Amino acid sequence: MKILLASIIALFLGLGIGWSIGHRQAFYYVPEIAREAVAGIESSDGEEAARAVRAIEAIDSGDTQRAVQLLSHPIAHYYLVYSDLDRNDRRRRMTAMIEQLARTNQIVAAQIAASSTNYGVKAH
Repeated sequence: MKILLASIIALFLGLGIGWSIGHRQAFYYVPEIAREAVAGIESSDGEEAARAVRAIEAIDSGDTQRAVQLLSHPIAHYYLVYSDLDRNDRRRRMTAMIEQLARTNQIVAAQIAASSTNYGVKAH
Protein backbone atom coordinates (compact mmCIF):
# COMPACT_ATOMS: atom_id res chain seq x y z
CA MET A 1 0.00 0.00 0.00
CA LYS A 2 2.85 2.35 0.84
CA ILE A 3 4.43 1.71 -2.56
CA LEU A 4 1.15 2.47 -4.36
CA LEU A 5 0.65 5.68 -2.37
CA ALA A 6 4.27 6.78 -2.99
CA SER A 7 3.87 6.04 -6.71
CA ILE A 8 0.67 8.10 -6.96
CA ILE A 9 2.28 11.02 -5.09
CA ALA A 10 5.37 10.82 -7.33
CA LEU A 11 3.16 10.71 -10.41
CA PHE A 12 1.21 13.83 -9.40
CA LEU A 13 4.38 15.61 -8.32
CA GLY A 14 5.98 14.82 -11.70
CA LEU A 15 2.88 15.97 -13.55
CA GLY A 16 2.84 19.23 -11.60
CA ILE A 17 6.51 19.95 -12.18
CA GLY A 18 6.26 19.02 -15.87
CA TRP A 19 3.20 21.19 -16.38
CA SER A 20 4.86 24.13 -14.61
CA ILE A 21 8.04 23.92 -16.71
CA GLY A 22 6.08 23.43 -19.93
CA HIS A 23 3.80 26.35 -19.12
CA ARG A 24 6.74 28.71 -18.47
CA GLN A 25 8.52 27.65 -21.67
CA ALA A 26 5.37 28.18 -23.75
CA PHE A 27 4.96 31.63 -22.18
CA TYR A 28 8.42 32.73 -23.30
CA TYR A 29 8.37 31.00 -26.69
CA VAL A 30 7.80 33.40 -29.57
CA PRO A 31 6.93 31.80 -32.90
CA GLU A 32 9.18 32.66 -35.84
CA ILE A 33 6.34 34.30 -37.77
CA ALA A 34 5.72 36.70 -34.88
CA ARG A 35 9.41 37.63 -34.77
CA GLU A 36 9.39 38.27 -38.53
CA ALA A 37 6.28 40.45 -38.24
CA VAL A 38 7.87 42.52 -35.48
CA ALA A 39 11.08 42.83 -37.50
CA GLY A 40 9.10 44.09 -40.51
CA ILE A 41 7.23 46.63 -38.40
CA GLU A 42 10.45 47.70 -36.69
CA SER A 43 12.15 48.16 -40.04
CA SER A 44 9.29 50.32 -41.32
CA ASP A 45 9.15 52.31 -38.08
CA GLY A 46 12.92 52.77 -38.20
CA GLU A 47 12.76 54.15 -41.72
CA GLU A 48 10.01 56.57 -40.71
CA ALA A 49 11.95 57.69 -37.64
CA ALA A 50 15.12 58.22 -39.71
CA ARG A 51 13.13 60.23 -42.27
CA ALA A 52 11.62 62.35 -39.51
CA VAL A 53 15.07 62.99 -38.00
CA ARG A 54 16.44 64.08 -41.38
CA ALA A 55 13.41 66.33 -41.92
CA ILE A 56 13.86 67.99 -38.54
CA GLU A 57 17.56 68.49 -39.25
CA ALA A 58 16.65 70.06 -42.61
CA ILE A 59 14.16 72.38 -40.92
CA ASP A 60 16.73 73.34 -38.27
CA SER A 61 19.26 74.15 -40.99
CA GLY A 62 16.69 76.23 -42.91
CA ASP A 63 16.33 73.79 -45.82
CA THR A 64 12.53 73.57 -45.73
CA GLN A 65 12.30 72.31 -49.32
CA ARG A 66 14.35 69.24 -48.35
CA ALA A 67 12.15 68.72 -45.30
CA VAL A 68 9.01 68.82 -47.44
CA GLN A 69 10.61 66.39 -49.89
CA LEU A 70 11.45 63.95 -47.09
CA LEU A 71 7.98 64.18 -45.58
CA SER A 72 6.25 63.80 -48.94
CA HIS A 73 7.30 60.13 -49.29
CA PRO A 74 4.94 58.72 -46.62
CA ILE A 75 2.20 61.09 -47.82
CA ALA A 76 2.48 59.76 -51.37
CA HIS A 77 2.64 56.18 -50.10
CA TYR A 78 -0.55 56.59 -48.06
CA TYR A 79 -2.36 58.31 -50.91
CA LEU A 80 -1.47 55.69 -53.52
CA VAL A 81 -2.12 52.68 -51.30
CA TYR A 82 -5.26 53.74 -49.46
CA SER A 83 -7.11 56.30 -51.58
CA ASP A 84 -8.74 53.70 -53.85
CA LEU A 85 -9.80 51.34 -51.07
CA ASP A 86 -13.26 51.38 -49.56
CA ARG A 87 -13.35 54.89 -48.20
CA ASN A 88 -14.36 55.19 -44.61
CA ASP A 89 -14.59 58.60 -43.00
CA ARG A 90 -10.95 58.65 -41.94
CA ARG A 91 -9.68 57.72 -45.41
CA ARG A 92 -11.92 60.36 -47.01
CA ARG A 93 -10.55 63.05 -44.72
CA MET A 94 -6.93 61.95 -45.25
CA THR A 95 -7.38 61.74 -49.03
CA ALA A 96 -8.97 65.19 -49.10
CA MET A 97 -6.13 66.64 -47.00
CA ILE A 98 -3.50 65.10 -49.29
CA GLU A 99 -5.27 66.25 -52.45
CA GLN A 100 -5.52 69.79 -51.06
CA LEU A 101 -1.84 69.76 -50.16
CA ALA A 102 -0.89 68.42 -53.59
CA ARG A 103 -2.81 71.27 -55.25
CA THR A 104 -0.80 73.84 -53.31
CA ASN A 105 2.58 72.11 -52.98
CA GLN A 106 4.51 71.12 -56.10
CA ILE A 107 6.93 68.88 -54.19
CA VAL A 108 4.13 66.72 -52.78
CA ALA A 109 2.36 66.59 -56.16
CA ALA A 110 5.61 65.56 -57.88
CA GLN A 111 6.27 62.88 -55.26
CA ILE A 112 2.79 61.41 -55.73
CA ALA A 113 3.32 61.36 -59.50
CA ALA A 114 6.77 59.79 -59.18
CA SER A 115 5.60 57.21 -56.67
CA SER A 116 2.64 56.27 -58.84
CA THR A 117 5.03 54.96 -61.48
CA ASN A 118 6.88 52.96 -58.83
CA TYR A 119 3.63 51.44 -57.58
CA GLY A 120 2.36 50.93 -61.11
CA VAL A 121 -0.83 52.89 -60.48
CA LYS A 122 -2.24 56.05 -61.90
CA ALA A 123 -2.25 59.08 -59.61
CA HIS A 124 -5.66 60.70 -59.25
